[in-house]
Amino acid sequence: MNMTYPRYEKDNLPHPFAYSVDLPRVLLTGFQPFNGNRENVSEEVVRRFSQSGFEGVELSTMVLSVDEKGSRKCSEILNLGDSLDVIVHLGLSESREKVSLEMLAKNLLDMSKPDNSGRMICGSKIVQNAPDSLKITAPIHVLDEEFEHDERVVWSEDAGGFVCNETLFRTLEANGTNDTKIIFVHLPNKSYINISDQAEIVSRVIKCLSIKPLYGVVGALLNDSKGRILACRRPEGDAWSGWWEFPGGKIEEGENQEEALVREIEEELGISVIPHSCVAEISHDYGDRDVELFIWKCETVDPSTIFPSEHDEIKWVSQDELINLKWLPADLPLIQEWTLKGIP
Repeated sequence: MNMTYPRYEKDNLPHPFAYSVDLPRVLLTGFQPFNGNRENVSEEVVRRFSQSGFEGVELSTMVLSVDEKGSRKCSEILNLGDSLDVIVHLGLSESREKVSLEMLAKNLLDMSKPDNSGRMICGSKIVQNAPDSLKITAPIHVLDEEFEHDERVVWSEDAGGFVCNETLFRTLEANGTNDTKIIFVHLPNKSYINISDQAEIVSRVIKCLSIKPLYGVVGALLNDSKGRILACRRPEGDAWSGWWEFPGGKIEEGENQEEALVREIEEELGISVIPHSCVAEISHDYGDRDVELFIWKCETVDPSTIFPSEHDEIKWVSQDELINLKWLPADLPLIQEWTLKGIP
């Protein structure tokens, strides 16, 4: 379902659907052309979704002017008390070759070129008496899972000093303690990624944030010659930093469990493994995503051959030592069972 935002019909792409109270409410925004460009890829992507809609959500679309007025539109919507589940801002980055998911907005206007109103401000705060920066409210770890193996998509901690950053900051500041999931996505020129592929990436962002994802995940039960098992700790900066888990990861489209496990272990630990059997299946609700975890027992490995690349610490632990680690919630019931009954 798709519609324009009624208070800003002048800026939106008209669509005739009525509002629904049963579906997640998503606002997707782009920008008009600027800096002498004849087109803006973010506007083109928004127009595509305005015409096609998005199954399972109540989608509103808006094309913002590239000036202070445009930067305030979404914050005004939030200040009026309208309830939105998700806001996805899109904008063009002329200097980037990949799709950038912005992690934060700076409370700073530092323009290298004028906006479409002729405004050019350098070194000035966007909102007085507000923090120097604000983090996005979209769940980073969910998006991490979605785009982990997509080389076209990267994370960014610099949304620039132009209207894109200004829009994101104003939206986050107006959101306050509300639970609206907000993100800004910088899109490259079509010469780097074609418009259809960019729209496909944006659709995955919308789906991740508005429709609770279900991930199939594989974990490896790796033993050394002493019968100990390998535990891996999530690194600093991760949403679950400091928690322990089995090595492994998400099953990608087209993979079976064994294929996903072999790929993930090679990526994470630099070794090839041979899965023997699935020894446990776990379902867990993380709140913003559901996980079905499959633990596969593999052949014995030599610890000296392992070179971890995605965890900040690994540890070989015996049955008695299992419970001493802070395991991820999905893993903990299994760890408690193995502590009492033994490791398979």
